[in-house]
Amino acid sequence: MKQTTQIGMWALLPAALMALAGSAQAQRYDDRYDDRYNDGPVRCESIKNRTQQCPIDGRARLVRQLSGSPCIEGDTWGQARNGVWVTRGCRAEFIAERGRPSHGGGWGNNGNNGGGWGGGRGQIISCDSNDQRMRRCNVSVRRDVRLVRQTSRTACVEGRTWGHDRDGVWVNGGCRAEFEIR
Repeated sequence: MKQTTQIGMWALLPAALMALAGSAQAQRYDDRYDDRYNDGPVRCESIKNRTQQCPIDGRARLVRQLSGSPCIEGDTWGQARNGVWVTRGCRAEFIAERGRPSHGGGWGNNGNNGGGWGGGRGQIISCDSNDQRMRRCNVSVRRDVRLVRQTSRTACVEGRTWGHDRDGVWVNGGCRAEFEIR
């Protein structure tokens, strides 16, 4: 009888683990992010290469890739009406930039001079790390930089494989992308 009960418990373990995995598709974390963002990061995961949508309040920005599969904006992750979507094994943490979608459909600043990426687009530049080498793309940065399209299969993660200062953008480790300079 004791052996039968133990076998029954082991048989239920995979089902319990799958239930936990299904409920962990989108997790919100509150830690080290400053007031430019609405909340802490949201983890969104494509399990078994399936498309998953996760709620996020604002324009999503990838801050940490968790998967071995590439997370490329517009290809394996992107903006959804009320969040972010991931597919083909992309698992990552995203943060929401301040600013709500305007009624016109874009990411406007809704009449204030604060957050949001609305209004006119800034200058778009391409910056490529070839052969995993560091490259600096010199351009004058007045406010900030936003990755708008990753063109490499290697992840472009701000602070790790790309970054910026007031004199330009740097890329490293095979990151190739287009950046909006504002």
